[in-house]
Amino acid sequence: MDETTLAALNEQLERAAAYDLYDEVGPVDSVADFRERPFLTAAELKADYEDHPPEGSLYDGAAMMCFTPLGDDLAPVFDTAADLEWQAEANAAVLEAAGIAPGDRVLNTFGYHTFGTGVIFQRGLEALGAEVVPAGPGDSESAAATVAEYDVDAIVGNPSFALKLGDAGASVDVFVGAGEPFTSVPGLREDVKAALDAETAVDYFGTRQILPVAAETAAEDGLRVADDYALAEVIDPDTGEVLPYGERGELVVTHLRKEGCPLVRYRTGDLTEWEERDGEVVLPDGVIGRTDGRLKVKGVKLYPESLGTVLAGFEGPTGDYRIEVSRPESTDHLQLVVEGQADIDVDALAAAVEDRLLVAPDEVDVVDDVAETGVVDERY
Repeated sequence: MDETTLAALNEQLERAAAYDLYDEVGPVDSVADFRERPFLTAAELKADYEDHPPEGSLYDGAAMMCFTPLGDDLAPVFDTAADLEWQAEANAAVLEAAGIAPGDRVLNTFGYHTFGTGVIFQRGLEALGAEVVPAGPGDSESAAATVAEYDVDAIVGNPSFALKLGDAGASVDVFVGAGEPFTSVPGLREDVKAALDAETAVDYFGTRQILPVAAETAAEDGLRVADDYALAEVIDPDTGEVLPYGERGELVVTHLRKEGCPLVRYRTGDLTEWEERDGEVVLPDGVIGRTDGRLKVKGVKLYPESLGTVLAGFEGPTGDYRIEVSRPESTDHLQLVVEGQADIDVDALAAAVEDRLLVAPDEVDVVDDVAETGVVDERY
């Protein structure tokens, strides 16, 4: 952590210390010192909203209120006027690095209601100097017609909607995808680029509480953490230990510039890997799943929810699956049962599963119907 980041972090910790939720937060003199500070979990944040209804104890006035999923409910997120400016500045830098230039005409297909993602992206594009078409996630046919008639240069939105726009005839130079798995799904980037006839398609990750966290540049080589806006860590979800670069674990994020609802060492529950490249923190494959329901197989921590992005990269699977773990003798046996068409390339699927789970399945079966989904652990 350089001195500029440390100064920004301490300024943020000073803001956070004003709230009772952060009674153990204070200034730090090193990254090691910072890592002694406690984590904030989604359960603790949810309890805070329940104990201080309806805004939560982190509320102290705002310029905008949106909502974000938290457990089975929606929780409010507040942005002050300064927050909106800081977010716009951070997003402008990220979007310019992704290949959108000042003066470009951009179709914004993120939603403007409830979660406010469309508003946040629009502010970033305006700060960049782009011209925004606030389309939202509406009718793909009419949106594609707008792209063609008005010579739109770029689209920002969900990758699944981008595919629909491409099917409807939309063609642009640049696509920025967020809101759902994108480059973590094998082959999806290529599919989106082909559908939109795009030169560039980049991945962007953020939560509504912290937006942006990381995004690719036009080089399409991994998501770089927006380190002037957010501080990222990757931890072992069981021990809380910060993992070395190259390891896979739970993403933890801290605001560096936030007045409303500031988050310090917030455990996102998202599974990722991290690297260090030329002084930058990079998430090479973005978010590849969730850390919920993890188990250890053959000495390796296995994250079942990360299988969804693997299956999405193949034609044939419906997305339903069951993981069966047994120990017939002295060694764990890992079997994957996938619902889908019988002509799925099982060898290729097994290789992709091994690459994502970091452990090879002993058996992969494709069936017409998976009656019971999830994980069946018969070892104990």
